[in-house]
Amino acid sequence: MKNGLIYYAGLALIEFFNALPRRLALMLAGVIGEIWYLIGKKDRSRAEAQMKFALGLHGNTLKANARACFENMIKNLIDVLRMKNWSKKFLGSLVEVDGFEFIDKEYRKGRGVIALTAHIGNFELMAAWFAKYKGYKASVIGRKLYDERFDKMLVAQRESFGVQNIPTTAPVKIVMKALRDGHALGVLLDQDSTRVSGYQVDFFGKAALTAAGPMFIARKLDIPVVPLAIYRRPDDKYYMKILPPLKFTWTDDKEQDIKNALAECNRAIEQLIKHDPIQWVWVHNRWRTQAAEVGKQPA
Repeated sequence: MKNGLIYYAGLALIEFFNALPRRLALMLAGVIGEIWYLIGKKDRSRAEAQMKFALGLHGNTLKANARACFENMIKNLIDVLRMKNWSKKFLGSLVEVDGFEFIDKEYRKGRGVIALTAHIGNFELMAAWFAKYKGYKASVIGRKLYDERFDKMLVAQRESFGVQNIPTTAPVKIVMKALRDGHALGVLLDQDSTRVSGYQVDFFGKAALTAAGPMFIARKLDIPVVPLAIYRRPDDKYYMKILPPLKFTWTDDKEQDIKNALAECNRAIEQLIKHDPIQWVWVHNRWRTQAAEVGKQPA
């Protein structure tokens, strides 16, 4: 009954926000984010503690950045709920890109490319932009939502933009096939989850559990890894920043290769977060798992 009530309330909210002009919807979203910051003591405390640790923020600067982070997260959520009707032309007018040549050069080789990103800004928009606006063969690896009905809605929206959805539970051969078929594969590598195998790797100066699977695949197929992120601008348009491909050295020591590659990935994600710190989801407990090492991912 509880899940049913949440589902139908969610549908009503989706309809409500889609009925509003985008500017008004985002203004309301900012207010909701402000309320969340004020009453969500646990989330606020975690976000501020992690911002203080990772970025060295204090006092009013810390509180202002945390507050902006909460507002930004809700604005991005509302855009995700509304973007199913966005046209190719609108996508093109909404997103400014810096460094597109870095990923396009690798994609045009036709051997697949891993688009390394994090929960920064409206990350759902990136895959849609590449698939619908640029005509890329694009795939994303996504964790299934807790409610199967919401999950089906999200997957259907991705597919409507031409994006292949690959669940985290899918066999690795599906991921490898997408890359061999020349897809740009979106990978979010900034979450602490014991559902997948990984290693403890430095992130902002402290070990963080980091999923190893994507780098095992990158090593096995010798696939380029290009870091990128998308940021909301003050005018509620978006800016996408794409970095040069990461440079890895593959040796006969597979395990150490993966750890070294993950360290490079985390450094790139740090760089992307620091570009505009309020855009990352600081409410996620990134350093939750503290074991010395957690599991291994078979090649």
